[in-house]
Amino acid sequence: MIKAIFVGGKPIGVACLELLLDHPDVDVVAVFVNPDDYNEQRWYPGRTALQVATEEGIPVFDKINADIVKKFGADILFCVYYDKLLKPDVISIPPMGCVNLHLALAEEYRGCYPTTWAIINGEKRTGATLHYIDAGMDTGDIIDQCYTNITPSDTGKSLYLDLVMKGYELFKRCLPAILAGTNSRRKQVTTDKTRVYHREFPDYQVPFTGTAQDVYNYIRALIFPPFREPYIMIGDKKYRIVECQD
Repeated sequence: MIKAIFVGGKPIGVACLELLLDHPDVDVVAVFVNPDDYNEQRWYPGRTALQVATEEGIPVFDKINADIVKKFGADILFCVYYDKLLKPDVISIPPMGCVNLHLALAEEYRGCYPTTWAIINGEKRTGATLHYIDAGMDTGDIIDQCYTNITPSDTGKSLYLDLVMKGYELFKRCLPAILAGTNSRRKQVTTDKTRVYHREFPDYQVPFTGTAQDVYNYIRALIFPPFREPYIMIGDKKYRIVECQD
């Protein structure tokens, strides 16, 4: 039996956690959740990682540190949509390593809000990356990836939901090999085209710069109900944009 620690949340994190809980060879010994798991006013429906772990009687924590990780003696750590970087003293503990699911092609987009920025930047494709965690931001060795096209009608929300589905399937497909220690692994390549975003999020006021396509990309990237809408100013009046078409 492989002892695993799960770190993360959001719908894709919950789906991956449930997959681990259903696996006959995995014992999830502890779960670390994001702060918004305690907020009943979440934007997404369904159970949280906090609720799933609590129902299963698994110890739950909201802040990860090396002392707690050592206490549970986990063989491997899985991270799916956790909002903090793991520190080196945590990463070094599990003998089978720490594995992260990143909803972007990590050699192209690293860090936060990659689907939003990919649309704004006019990308034609994106994907999801399953990789080992190192001291950098989404820079660890790649286990596998999947790909999806960014269509002209995609919004920030539709692309995110597409990647949630594809990312989960990637995690599910690779899990048996990871647990058996037979998965592939390759170093990442960083180029002058690699983009890294930390916590920066684009302004909701639409800038009228660049081409018409640039403006359209900016607007649709920020359409993600129920979050606030992008807007334009005409004189002293604000106009919220709830829908756009190519």
